[in-house]
Amino acid sequence: DANDIIIITSSLMKDMTCEIDQYRANALRVLARIIDPGMLSAIERYVKQAIVDTYGPSSSAGLLAGIKLSQTSSECAVMIRKWITETHQAIKSHDGMQQYLAL
Repeated sequence: DANDIIIITSSLMKDMTCEIDQYRANALRVLARIIDPGMLSAIERYVKQAIVDTYGPSSSAGLLAGIKLSQTSSECAVMIRKWITETHQAIKSHDGMQQYLAL
């Protein structure tokens, strides 16, 4: 049902602005799986912020969201390729998992 999707998406978007790092990471993982390509522009800012986050799981969730979303459509892939600055910051991280996902 469309109303359920709107409620779930808004709840996850609220979690994306939460101060608790783990909530942000989990919300991003779920959003990447349920949104359609047309909604990428609505969450792009949150994904880019997560990629450069100092909290490892949030950064990994952002990178994985980018990978997942780039596989959904060619429009998403084009938009995600523009995140090169954020991805380079993740490559410079001291966390090996972030570096691996960024590559």
